[in-house]
Amino acid sequence: MGETMAIYIDDTGQLHPNYKKGSVFLYAGFWTPYEKMDEIKRFYGVLRRQIFHTSREVKGSQMDEKIKLQIIRRIKNKFPDNFHPIFVAVKVPILTIDFSSKQSVQLHKNYLLRRFVETAIQDKRAKCGDRFDHVHVYIDDQSKTRLHNRDSLGRYLNKSAKHMYFWNKYQKTSAAKFTVSYEDSQYDNGIQLADVLANTKGHYYNGTVKSTLVQDRFKSIGIDAPLKLPKNWTH
Repeated sequence: MGETMAIYIDDTGQLHPNYKKGSVFLYAGFWTPYEKMDEIKRFYGVLRRQIFHTSREVKGSQMDEKIKLQIIRRIKNKFPDNFHPIFVAVKVPILTIDFSSKQSVQLHKNYLLRRFVETAIQDKRAKCGDRFDHVHVYIDDQSKTRLHNRDSLGRYLNKSAKHMYFWNKYQKTSAAKFTVSYEDSQYDNGIQLADVLANTKGHYYNGTVKSTLVQDRFKSIGIDAPLKLPKNWTH
């Protein structure tokens, strides 16, 4: 019997060319075996209480850069085989979508989410093999948008993985069942941890100070660079 895989995702930046705080929109998060999910979330809660002395959500934007890196390093060190950060970044000014259409923007976000999930699955296959029957995707509920006469994100992921779209470019099909849940970050430590990852990497791309600290620390604990879309680009 196969395993169940959990993926947590949050975003940072704006998918709009006139966003004044930066030109990079980014999805960030992590994948983990489902049976390790609650253990990772509990440990994040422990760290939050130790560092900030609260059981309530603390946004990544409210944290010092070194504190965010400390949290990520401690979780990665405690769960070296089960905590796998993933990033998908897009350089907004070089996109060719119709930014005046909310539907076009959301469809592109769905595409980026698909590439995020695809990247997580490829990472799992490379590290742990192809033993999974279910993939549960958890996304911050602020990202929830319904599109008229379009497949839901869950249906889109399922059909894409099974090559049910004529344009599909997946290199390998997946028989796994995909489900999508939208969670309130106030009550979900997994989404909060994804927010810390997103804010840390997003600050590197969109911040005013281009410190190499984030890149160097991530590299030292085995966290890969983002998948950059629509093509490889340098900052």
